[in-house]
Amino acid sequence: MYISPLIKLNGISHMSRLALLFASIFLLPAGAQAHHSTTHFSDEFTEMEGTLVDIRWRNPHIYFALEVEEEDGSSRIWDMEAGTIYMIGRGGVTRDLFTIGDHVRVAGNRSNVYDDKFWLTNVLLPEGREILVVARGTPRWTDELVGGRDQWANVALHAGGTDDVDEGFFRVWSPPGANAGIDVPEDPEERPLTQIVTEAALTAGESWDPYAFDDACELPGLPRVNFGPHPHQFIDDGDRILFRADEFAVTRIFHMNTNLDPEDQPHSHLGFSVGRWENEDTLVVETSRVHFPYRNLVGRCLCEQTTMPEIYTLSEDETQMHYKVTVRDPIMLSAPYIQTGVWIDLDEGIDEYDCVVIAGNE
Repeated sequence: MYISPLIKLNGISHMSRLALLFASIFLLPAGAQAHHSTTHFSDEFTEMEGTLVDIRWRNPHIYFALEVEEEDGSSRIWDMEAGTIYMIGRGGVTRDLFTIGDHVRVAGNRSNVYDDKFWLTNVLLPEGREILVVARGTPRWTDELVGGRDQWANVALHAGGTDDVDEGFFRVWSPPGANAGIDVPEDPEERPLTQIVTEAALTAGESWDPYAFDDACELPGLPRVNFGPHPHQFIDDGDRILFRADEFAVTRIFHMNTNLDPEDQPHSHLGFSVGRWENEDTLVVETSRVHFPYRNLVGRCLCEQTTMPEIYTLSEDETQMHYKVTVRDPIMLSAPYIQTGVWIDLDEGIDEYDCVVIAGNE
């Protein structure tokens, strides 16, 4: 057996880990690799070697099973979680790179909760290629590298899905690659999460189990569900605008020209959204009544008083969609949290979401 702890991330405080937790919800670049916070995993980076005995190429995360020989001659199976099919696929990582029975070297972080679970970031194949199985991974062993967000090409992973609707605002928009040359100006009101999280936020995720979320194919709520680094589509539906997210196969409804009072609407994990056109290129959406009915990503991370103004602006040349999301939560945040970003048109389709419930979690 080869198991070696490598890097201790010294100086990471409880508050710093919380910042990583919130980053996974609101899509700060450092947290774009996962649906959920890496606070569930050890700060200690570990390498090990073993034999691939199973691969679950599925949503919401890919899983590998690695059989490792123990010092006493017995074997142990590690359940290793990696990134999403889309996020690592944009970097060139595909299922056919991996063969069950291969002896591989891996690196990542052990679970703080389960003895046999592991957050997998790097895989060294027998022929010497290193595979990054999370989008924000960094190489460890070789320059012969496949994967990582730096290798994202600005071409569609799932092409040709919207040829009949590619017009103006209403099309599929995709996250840009690193070489797209797009600068997203920071909002002057943006503040670091470490400055605005509350004690309630610190407590919220303590009993959260990310594996229960993944294994049961549970859907997260806003704001995470619709702002992952996956394709998104705006669909003109008359008095409504449908907003589809590739990552969880979720469709939100923006109610246009409605007389419905948001205060009369039930709370739900997607809330109630009212939209209006500020001009022909700018859609403003006011979302409220957001509530998680279960603990999934980081526990019950939003209170029922949360509101979320959203602004979507089509660029003058119609090649980019800029967005700004402001999360106002009087319980979890001491000030509004602002997230800005940009999507581009890659003529991409919305892929099928093939999450399979793991036995025992139906």
